[in-house]
Amino acid sequence: MRRFELAWLDCDGDHEEYDQLGSCEVDVFDSSFVATCGDFQKPEISAVVISKFRWIGMHVEITPDGSGAYQCGKPGMKGNDVHHLRGVECPTCGRSQQTPSEELFPFSASGHSINNSHQTNDTMNYENLFSSVQRASGLRLRLRLQPMYGAGEIVFPCTVAGGKYLTAPRRIPGYHESIDCTTLDSVQSQANRMEAVLLEDIRSGNLSLPHIETDFSDVDGLEKPVGKITCFDAPHRVFDAIIRDSVDEKGTHFPFTGSGKAAIDATSRNATALLSLSPSSLLFGSWDSTGVSGGLGEKYARCVVSEIVAVNSKIGGREGVRADPLNSSGDVDCVKIAETEKYDIWKNRQAKTKKDKNRASAINHGNIVWDAHGGVTCDYIQQSITISFPALRQLRFPVEGKDEADTSAKGQAVLAAIALHAAALNVERGWHLRSRCDLVLDDGVVPEWEILGGASSKAALTAGETRKILKKAIEEAKAAGLPWNDEPVRLKPSQALAKLVVASQKAHRESTTEA
Repeated sequence: MRRFELAWLDCDGDHEEYDQLGSCEVDVFDSSFVATCGDFQKPEISAVVISKFRWIGMHVEITPDGSGAYQCGKPGMKGNDVHHLRGVECPTCGRSQQTPSEELFPFSASGHSINNSHQTNDTMNYENLFSSVQRASGLRLRLRLQPMYGAGEIVFPCTVAGGKYLTAPRRIPGYHESIDCTTLDSVQSQANRMEAVLLEDIRSGNLSLPHIETDFSDVDGLEKPVGKITCFDAPHRVFDAIIRDSVDEKGTHFPFTGSGKAAIDATSRNATALLSLSPSSLLFGSWDSTGVSGGLGEKYARCVVSEIVAVNSKIGGREGVRADPLNSSGDVDCVKIAETEKYDIWKNRQAKTKKDKNRASAINHGNIVWDAHGGVTCDYIQQSITISFPALRQLRFPVEGKDEADTSAKGQAVLAAIALHAAALNVERGWHLRSRCDLVLDDGVVPEWEILGGASSKAALTAGETRKILKKAIEEAKAAGLPWNDEPVRLKPSQALAKLVVASQKAHRESTTEA
């Protein structure tokens, strides 16, 4: 909650004159603005939600020391005279006047003004999003995070080839020189997490999105159930080999079905088929690199990108011993012991061990000394999520051979709404990235989306709100004639794919037992 004083307010909404309240304190809560007048009592607005009243071009900047600069303009006044209530310049832009506006009280939920351009809006709806997709540069959400264990504590990043951390110098505002930053969660991993929460939302019954699924439930001989693999799970999405090698109810492989052919033939200039089958494949990137097109298929670039980075990171070391409670000695010849037993695990493991096969360590006994990377410490952690509107605008969605601008715009808007909802779900899910990498929002941070370019603004959105925006976008897309499959395209693994999975599980079981 933020509190500040306000001196003038058009409380009756007649736009004729301002009512002087003396000193009016305004409390800013999550989305409500409650005024309590001090010595000057005005019963009709005392302790009421101010957002019910119209604020005439009011602009407030909260400065770090808690003081404020206030501006207002009144429609109908000659020359749009401006009252600068505090008598100081705006601490952000230096302006002493502002074009009048009839928008409602323009604050973010945190109590800060929305942005530096004074184009403010503390809400977002489908209409805002639709307009922004056509005119603005994109959406961005930047979050400052800290380890759950406390600021400066160790977190464990993702590892790349060779068990290394992905660390590189970056230019970060506030630092005089380039500093080392370590990736805690990559763009690819974040995409997978956003797809996973979308699938959860679908399976919970909250949402219907087009997708393709292959059901392994009826495959005989599986030692471990596989269940359903969807284009949200498959690494290459709609063009993954799992989908490629699946068949419909007639036994036709997906690439040779009507839907499959349409997906393969789709292009950025005609992506209607993919929108109706797997919009996530357009959002998160895909390419038919191994299918029947022989690698000539269209490449769809990512339109939504998220990454989590540790800023000014320092890599630590870690050493230890896996202690054997039996304290098995390395001097004991385990091969001779195994000769006296009919215990296949010992014999098989020792037979496959090229080095020190006689030692207890060959059969997973004994003490083991190890050393490895020990995580990183950092100044803070930053998550950056962007949705590129220019990338979306490159996708066109003709219907029945006609490429209408409004129809394509509705398709682009529904993709933007899916991306926005996926990101909101991912943020609300929290940040358990892996063992010893649990993160929380830094103190005072409110997740606020920025609309970049055009009529720039910020808005704090919950997953419930983004779901409403998405459902409205889906309604508009359907009304524009765009095809939309509320039910998934259901496939089964081909006989060859089913045999591959069964044989692979058996081989893994045997190799794990023997190795």
